[in-house]
Amino acid sequence: MTAYAAPVTGYQQVALGRPVTPRVARTAPSKARSRAHGIRLLDTAQGRRRRRTVAAVIVAVAVAIVGPQAVAGDEPTIPVVFDTYTVAAGETLWSIASSLTPVGEDVNETIDVIQDLNAKGSSVLRAGEQILIPSLD
Repeated sequence: MTAYAAPVTGYQQVALGRPVTPRVARTAPSKARSRAHGIRLLDTAQGRRRRRTVAAVIVAVAVAIVGPQAVAGDEPTIPVVFDTYTVAAGETLWSIASSLTPVGEDVNETIDVIQDLNAKGSSVLRAGEQILIPSLD
């Protein structure tokens, strides 16, 4: 004797002493239902956006970790030697640079070096300001 389950609501049928649960035809899960049951739909616009974001974060972390090592060279760098100088009243960047520049060399190159050392975009100096200058040695 075979027991067939018929859709019954509210209680279970009993056949041959064992409970028989009604069988219901399954349909494809909807988005709301699949999210509630923990099934992730990866082939949606939101899923693709999440994958791209995760991939971008992984690449950014890898670049942050490996990047400085990839750029660093094996050759030793030439150390920059500099002195500090306190600007006196009435001094200009040109007067300071011309006193540091050896005879026959361009003063503009020394001005560029001083501006680079001090991260200055202009040649404006104030009395009492301390600046970095190329070493006199």
